[in-house]
Amino acid sequence: MYRPLKPVRVSLGIRYFERMKNRRLPVAVALLVCGIGVGAYDLPAAQPESVGMSAERLARIGTWLRGVVEKKQAAGFVALVARKGKVVYHGAFGTRGLANAAPMTTEAIFDLASMTKPITVAAALQLLEEGRFTLADPIGEHLPEFRNARVETAPGVLSAPRSPVTVRQLFSHTSGIYHGSGRAGKFEFPTLEALAQDMAKKPLRYEPGSHWLYGDSHDVLGYLVQKISGMPLDRFVRERLLTPLGMTDTEYWPAASKDPRRAVLVVDGKDDPQSLSRVPPAAARAQTFIGGASGLYSTAADYWRFAQMLANGGSFEGKRYLGPRTIEWMTRNHIGDIPSFRTPGTRFGLGVAVVTNPGASGLPYSRGSYYWSGSQGTVFWIDPKEELVGVLMVQLTPSRLKLREKFGALVYSAILR
Repeated sequence: MYRPLKPVRVSLGIRYFERMKNRRLPVAVALLVCGIGVGAYDLPAAQPESVGMSAERLARIGTWLRGVVEKKQAAGFVALVARKGKVVYHGAFGTRGLANAAPMTTEAIFDLASMTKPITVAAALQLLEEGRFTLADPIGEHLPEFRNARVETAPGVLSAPRSPVTVRQLFSHTSGIYHGSGRAGKFEFPTLEALAQDMAKKPLRYEPGSHWLYGDSHDVLGYLVQKISGMPLDRFVRERLLTPLGMTDTEYWPAASKDPRRAVLVVDGKDDPQSLSRVPPAAARAQTFIGGASGLYSTAADYWRFAQMLANGGSFEGKRYLGPRTIEWMTRNHIGDIPSFRTPGTRFGLGVAVVTNPGASGLPYSRGSYYWSGSQGTVFWIDPKEELVGVLMVQLTPSRLKLREKFGALVYSAILR
């Protein structure tokens, strides 16, 4: 269920807390300053202390993000924290763009970029659970275009791969598939099928399974979902995930009526209100390309619903989307010791990074936590041990603010038990 947010009340509530943070606050005010209880989304909210967290310490998130905004290092943010299935912090800070004075609100819509990928992965895992394919299947069994893939072993020298590309390698970005056009180039294709067919004509950059090569594999994974399900990727995702999860503001091409809620992308310190650096004008007009690797737009609250489903072991509000063992399978190391994945203390599962050595990771996450992010600054993570979900939304590229590390430090410092 969705209810429109009154943005002024949220922003006033947060500013009020900053003035009052050194005083004792009643429960009602503590919830208000966390952005909850002001008629925003129908989220399952709780006082932070009831789930072992500190409202006062969570309020440091606002102090930090407001400082970033005041320095004009970013236009605005939305942050959300949940523990034990209860939202304990949900706040908006700044404005929708550096040159846009409209206040950022908790119902703001963000381009997820690569945070689209985990949703594509979840859709594919649903088909895996139905026995429609196995991880070991050569993708050519389902996508004939890829049956004759060749590896470029030297410039202009092509040879048959030692083993075919498998479905597992699509999930784990180890397929060797490489298009090289970047997001804007992909969006110039009229459809995902057209992009996949063009990818199939290009040589593999590496032997399948030998290197971690980010990005293009998940467009092919989305195409696999489309071919096996017999319906367009966006329709499958909408019917099987977004609509039943109540993610009413998550879609590939938001309606024009939602433009006033769109956060503006900031590129190299300047607003790019039409996202021309990311979406060619012709593609924006046609709105026919649906990507598996990127393309979804969402709100922090909507994305939390998806993340909480994963955190719950595949269920949300009484409905099951994936089995608990499938989530466990998803969050294991599926790339072994491939050295091309260089994030310290972390390996890669089926579509998400998985923390295997917290001390080496530079993150406060527990062992077994998993996460991903988007190139425009969006961040989420799930910590099963702490029953914790964090979502941070911003539209900023490039970002050198170490948002994941700082947001994580602030959230974990608020855990009291």
